[in-house]
Amino acid sequence: MTPSIAEILRGAAHGPLTLDDADAERLVDAARAAGGTIAVLDGPDSKAALLEAFADGFSFPDWGRNWDALEELLRGDPAGGWIEVVLWRDPERLARADPDAWATACDILVEVMGDRRRVGTPPIVVILTGRQPAAAPVESSMSESKHPAPDHTHRLPGKIRQLGRVHHVALIVRDIDESLAFWRDTLGLPVDAVMHMEQDRSTIAFLPVGESKVELVMPTDDTTGVARFLANKGEGFHHVCFEVDDIAETLTRLSMDGIELIDSAPRKGGEGPVAFLHPKSCHGVLVELIEAPGGPAWTSLGF
Repeated sequence: MTPSIAEILRGAAHGPLTLDDADAERLVDAARAAGGTIAVLDGPDSKAALLEAFADGFSFPDWGRNWDALEELLRGDPAGGWIEVVLWRDPERLARADPDAWATACDILVEVMGDRRRVGTPPIVVILTGRQPAAAPVESSMSESKHPAPDHTHRLPGKIRQLGRVHHVALIVRDIDESLAFWRDTLGLPVDAVMHMEQDRSTIAFLPVGESKVELVMPTDDTTGVARFLANKGEGFHHVCFEVDDIAETLTRLSMDGIELIDSAPRKGGEGPVAFLHPKSCHGVLVELIEAPGGPAWTSLGF
């Protein structure tokens, strides 16, 4: 069954949608026709232009146009009790021209999207089109720059920017029992759990090592990506997994930073809510995120 426009937009509350112009306009028109409120940010290149665009789409408080007013506006009940949509064209312009304004706007949107999702109020959906900002550049230690990229990490919420522990390192294996004979019996690692993951068509085992774990993954269906990995590359390293406090907010921030996501929203994993980042954005490494026990996605996914 094809999802409705409303269902698509409500699902996008877990993170921004990156669309081409035609698809973006189609969704915006549908949201507007259904009574939604739209703010169009037409490539703003300054804080003032950004706030003016929000003011044109939504109704700002009478007492000013500033970051506090924007946050108060977005945290309020949506007009008409339905969805609010932010169509942001060419967000790269603001990221390049005013990195501080870009970082602050992203912080506010991330926090508001997460808060609305947690309390169950109608969502705010962010649609990005046109040129997207890249992740913050990493400058070579062999070169000097007259204009080094500003470091905003000190002013970002820790639950979004900072990763927790390495939860596990995953290895692809042909036979779970033969692999356990080495990792458990020869090396002496304890086995925390062995699980048959029907949705992923694989069998996995977790073996704790200090505060982290080794995950063994055996495909049980030859048509899966894990099975193709095994057939093409053989046994060995597959991905690294980091623990985060709030996986949905982390995915939103990473997407706004230009990181390509495999999962735009958390899904059920063997040990909690998980999501994967594409190796293209991680220097060739498949990266998994898992939410720490007790996080908001544990309840929403029915753990």
